[in-house]
Amino acid sequence: MLFHHVLAAFDGSKAAEKALATAVKLVECKQANRLTVVHVWSAPAMVMADALVTAPASIQRDWAEQAQLLLQEAGDKIVHLPYAHTELLEGRPGEAILDSAERNGCSLIVLGSRGLSPIREFVLGSVSHEVTVRAKVPVLIVK
Repeated sequence: MLFHHVLAAFDGSKAAEKALATAVKLVECKQANRLTVVHVWSAPAMVMADALVTAPASIQRDWAEQAQLLLQEAGDKIVHLPYAHTELLEGRPGEAILDSAERNGCSLIVLGSRGLSPIREFVLGSVSHEVTVRAKVPVLIVK
């Protein structure tokens, strides 16, 4: 067995779908023993002048429900694996993924690349870049 525990990040994008499929294959081919699939969400907020304005509770509940549905979609793809589970995380994606990987003792992180242009990545940042730079374990980026 190459990896003990794989963490796959899932956001519903095509790249995340491919990353999840890759993580599932690692487990199916006995290259990994366990799989944790995470989805990270955060409540919408805006900065207006000197104030941080968060969305009303009803909107936050809607976002949380949508996040749960998205994670269920991923869960349906791993239900056949004996040692696989999903986790819904809240916060900044890169930080939440890294925290989950450490908390679960993961030996590999698998995530998709959105393929931001160099300028957009510089301005917006990239979750895959942040995870790759800060991870204490190998990271597999799937395009």
